Amino acid sequence: MTDERRLVAWGDELIKLHDGFRRDLAALRESRPAGADLRTHCLAFCDALHLHHEGEDGTLFPHLGAEHPELAGALTRLRAEHQVVSRLMSRVRALLDAGGDGVRAELDRLATELESHLDYEEEQLVPILNRMLTLPEGA
Repeated sequence: MTDERRLVAWGDELIKLHDGFRRDLAALRESRPAGADLRTHCLAFCDALHLHHEGEDGTLFPHLGAEHPELAGALTRLRAEHQVVSRLMSRVRALLDAGGDGVRAELDRLATELESHLDYEEEQLVPILNRMLTLPEGA
């Protein structure tokens, strides 16, 4: 075997991470915690998702764009979708700060947008990520 053998299929790892976000959001939407419990769970989810998207925007996407110029349109769309998801998460935070009325409806909107985003990202990036031998530091 060569030194270039793949130890990690990065695209498969992305799917696992995304599946965790899907599960966490589904659990938030299905559970009935109230008050501080709901706030704690929502904020932890939003913080984790924000960090993930920040890493993609700041490290992974620039690297992929430089290595794969054919991804320019997809990366532009994914960055724009990150902004939509970020605005929805800000709305969830604002509703939690205001007492929580309407949070469930906003979580439903977030789920719709996030599912669409994750599906598209996986469709566009997983095949390329699974061919890569290394990722940029911080990705």
